[in-house]
Amino acid sequence: SLILVMFASGFVRGQIKQLPDVTLYTLDGIAVSASKITNDSMPMLMCFWKTYDNECCEQLKLIYDAYDQSLRPKGVKMVAICIDGGGCVQHVKPFIYGHDFDMEVYVDKNGDFKRLMGIVDAPYNILFDQYMSVYCRHSGACGNVDEMACQKINECLALMENDK
Repeated sequence: SLILVMFASGFVRGQIKQLPDVTLYTLDGIAVSASKITNDSMPMLMCFWKTYDNECCEQLKLIYDAYDQSLRPKGVKMVAICIDGGGCVQHVKPFIYGHDFDMEVYVDKNGDFKRLMGIVDAPYNILFDQYMSVYCRHSGACGNVDEMACQKINECLALMENDK
């Protein structure tokens, strides 16, 4: 099952702490270091996607809907990383603005961030815990993504509460 795949993580909890210091670009073309992306001690869902891949776009919409309805109120942050070859911001802006997504969006123009995060293809999602450690990863699309994402993020939130 895809739910099982999501948790076959190659990372041990506590390993990452900070994202790599590589350049990503905002929708306005401003260069930003990935190491500056954080969520103030709350979980963060990072979604890697491609604008020209319908499966990626549908997955991003499903995850965003789940995030907006039930995860944002709990303090979870969602970040989208576009990994289109060449990172053309002109293709990313209309999709993001057209769907009225209210989240941080970055473009990985040369693929450095994707490679350093161990991502081969999209869609790909990584859930970080409150310590910026990888809690789980999921490669590929899944039909019931909204429930799965919420279930796993809620598990992360529960673990965070237990850690306090």
